[in-house]
Amino acid sequence: MMVDAVIYVDPLTIQPVLNGKWHRMDLTAVPQRGETVTMLCGESGEVEFKLSGERRDERIHQQCEPCDDVLRQRRGIPSRRDRIGHR
Repeated sequence: MMVDAVIYVDPLTIQPVLNGKWHRMDLTAVPQRGETVTMLCGESGEVEFKLSGERRDERIHQQCEPCDDVLRQRRGIPSRRDRIGHR
């Protein structure tokens, strides 16, 4: 008898990469391949899954500042720009 191998994924830790930037989004479930998702900054993209080892094959991704600002505001955390001075 074959037993299921369960892989647990936390939707709160998913950070998609879009246009070379790490983004944040509101998720209650893991999106399906091909589904369109919208980031906190308002940008949208179609879901594609890759192995984590492939993430640095092309370049080092940057954090999306608008997504980070929204997340920090929701959690009552000062923005990075306010904490380290304006760039």
